Amino acid sequence: MAKKSAISGEYIITVEDSGTVRVCKIYDNVKASLRECAEAKGFEYDPNWTTQQFGSKLIKAFGEGKVAEIGEYTIVKRDCGSIESYRTYANTLGALREIAAQVGFTINEKSNTRQNGSKLVDFINGSK
Repeated sequence: MAKKSAISGEYIITVEDSGTVRVCKIYDNVKASLRECAEAKGFEYDPNWTTQQFGSKLIKAFGEGKVAEIGEYTIVKRDCGSIESYRTYANTLGALREIAAQVGFTINEKSNTRQNGSKLVDFINGSK
């Protein structure tokens, strides 16, 4: 269960009841996320592929059915054929640094991920 959360652009930061912090990025530019995923995996692709073609080929190569989990990336093909992608960060503190830089928050390098994540959520929610 989530204790608190915040959305900043494409990012969702969640602080669980246990204090664990999770960061997920839901991409607005799905094709760019597919390129990022393919390049991270060393998957060769044609830059002229449509988003649907690209997503379908990645799912076929690395997934099962309509979903592929490729490292930190998840690619989903919806029943209507549209492709969605998101990334769940293994390096949570690195993701928090990315978000902090975008919103003008200073990460305290002496604090841990849980403390920084909680303070960043409060900062984002307070700045709206």
